[in-house]
Formats: sequence, C-alpha cells, structure tokens
Amino acid sequence: MKLPRSLSASAFLVNESRARRVDISQDRFANLWVTDETRTLWDEFAADVYPFDAIELGLRNRFFLETLQSFVRSVERPVCINIAAGFTSYPFLIEEPCRWVEADLEPVVSLKEQQVNQWMAQGLLPKRILEFVAVDLQRSMSRRLLFRRLQELIGDAPSFILLEGITYYLKLRSLHALLSGCGRIQQPGSLLACDFWDASLAKNRTFQRLTTFFSSRFGFDASQYLFLDPARFHQLAEYEVVEMTDIQSLEKRFLHSDILRDSNAIIPEHYVVLRRRP
Repeated sequence: MKLPRSLSASAFLVNESRARRVDISQDRFANLWVTDETRTLWDEFAADVYPFDAIELGLRNRFFLETLQSFVRSVERPVCINIAAGFTSYPFLIEEPCRWVEADLEPVVSLKEQQVNQWMAQGLLPKRILEFVAVDLQRSMSRRLLFRRLQELIGDAPSFILLEGITYYLKLRSLHALLSGCGRIQQPGSLLACDFWDASLAKNRTFQRLTTFFSSRFGFDASQYLFLDPARFHQLAEYEVVEMTDIQSLEKRFLHSDILRDSNAIIPEHYVVLRRRP
C-alpha cells in the first residue's frame, strides 16, 4: 500500500494499536492498514511517550463498537455515520444490515474508498456498501455541504453519528457548529458518541511527552489542542447525556484489571454518548 504524500505513517498509528491488541479492540481488520514504517513509529512512540496505547485505543474501539452494535440491533433502517472516520473498520465488524457513511479529509476518504473496494474484491474484507464524503471540519462551507448530504442520506431514519479521535483537534467554534449541525439532521432518539480530553490533561506528564513527540515529528502545535469541560455536554440544547465514562472505567468493564490506574502514566480520555432530544 503506497501512501499519498498528504498522508504519513502517523495516520495509521491507531490501527497498529488496535491490531496489537485485537483481543481488546475486536478489530480483526486493523492490520490491513499497518506498514513496516508504522510499526517502527509505534515502537518509538511507545518508548518516548507511553507503552499503553494498544490498551487504551483497543478499549476505545471496543466501547464504540459495542455501542454501535447495540444501536444497530435496536432500530429499523439504521444509518451509521462516522465523521473523521480515519481508517477504522466499524462497517466490516457489524453484521446487521445498516447504511454506512464515512466522512473525512479528501486524501483520507480517497485512499480508503480505493483500498476497501480492492480488499472487498479480494475477499480480505466482507462486502459492504459505503458512502464516502470528503469534508474539512474546520471550514464552515465544507461542514454545510456535509450536513446537506447527510440530511439526504438520513431522511427520517434513526442514526448514529460517531466523532472519534477528533474533538481535541478542532477549534471550539468548529466543534459547536458540528454538534449543532448533527442535532439539526438527526431524528429524535438517534445517538451521537465521541471521546474528549478535559483540562486536567494539560498537566499530565504523559500528555506532555505526547505533545513533544508529535510536535517534533509532525509539527503539531500543542497549543491548538482543545480541552472540554464534561459539563458542556449536559448543556447541549439538542442532546441529553445517555452515558459518560472514562478509560479507567472501560478497563474495569472489559478487562477487569487496573493496568491504567495511574492517571499520569496514561492519556486519561473521556467518552460520552448523547441521545437526540424529542
């Protein structure tokens, strides 16, 4: 798999984490996106930042996967929309009939559409029908075009919108616009799920190493990360909170262990599931 110039091995780091602990993530297709360069980068990340990324991202994937599965099984004509989908495998891990939409930056959806079609033809992935939509979430016009297309695809059907690994990269006004737009197009009872970082993370030693790593390797500006107060989700006009949890709680739920008990030794991520109000 040859990467476009606009993508680097960093785009697949999360796949390597999910692939290293398939027993946790349940993502048996994550390895398709992993290259030798990615494996080398992951080892360097583990040495320089922290060794628990495979556990953390495996748990995150497991939580969102099981939440998606539960939703799809509970409604008729479900539409599942993964915004900032990256190279996740959710459509191929859920067997029940569902309409799938994946949105991300143009280089990402272009490569993903090409590769998944090739792998489905080769029998490496199960057959699914997916709609790919290019979007730049920081640009208002691009968001408006996204919502226009999503509204056409959702219609009056129940939907699940996933925002994974993206909230902390957005400007606050962009996130507000994104959540508000999702609220306008989703039917009552539909779900939206996302992960987020709160302000306490800024003083976390592992997070400080992470920002140094990504700044030195890829030029990411640490000052641009977005932190959110959990109370903000309870104040949304369009949604009510169904569940709010964190990575340490997920470890107890799925692994019955406490490897991640030291908050300073991990990236203490939070997760929320929202239901569209009537």
